Amino acid sequence: MSKKNVEKIRLLVEKIKDWNRLNDDELFQLIKEFEKMPRLEVSKFYNDLFNDAKLVENLLTIYDKHSDNTKLVVLLISSIGNMIQRYRLPETKAIYEFMLKNSYRKNVGAYVALFLPRLTSFETYNNKWKYIMDIKMMSPKKIAESAFEALIGLYIDNIPAEYKVEASNYFKSKAQKSNNEYGKQYYLDLASKIK
Repeated sequence: MSKKNVEKIRLLVEKIKDWNRLNDDELFQLIKEFEKMPRLEVSKFYNDLFNDAKLVENLLTIYDKHSDNTKLVVLLISSIGNMIQRYRLPETKAIYEFMLKNSYRKNVGAYVALFLPRLTSFETYNNKWKYIMDIKMMSPKKIAESAFEALIGLYIDNIPAEYKVEASNYFKSKAQKSNNEYGKQYYLDLASKIK
């Protein structure tokens, strides 16, 4: 399966290089198809394909020209984010700024939250914890809450004092709303770890 996918990815990357020859619908379909590729099972066969600086440059140029297309922007965020997380695409200033620019954008910010806090450059972001705490209020709500919960789980020992009560109360509220015992216990356990 991997070799078949390698060829498919290569063809998509070639089409992305000539993206400006496509109309808006064709471009959307191309990026929609490409976005699935970095989410496939991780394979060493894909490393070179997803570590292509020129590919990222093209994806960011597509963003620059179509930043008003929310659905396309979400696909670009997912593509680049998964290339970084799963294939160690080197993080660049342009990628970080792209993520940051969309971090609070309606119907986009929740997708950014899946990747931005894991970027190296985010460590020096001035409002890091305010941003993390704001994630739970973004839309789409289900994606936002999932991203928030994963981040709190990851950084539970580093939550600044001024956010501990808010974070703990969030998980207590989730426990009350949970419709099964496992969910209730999971959220209560997280709330109790925030000290």
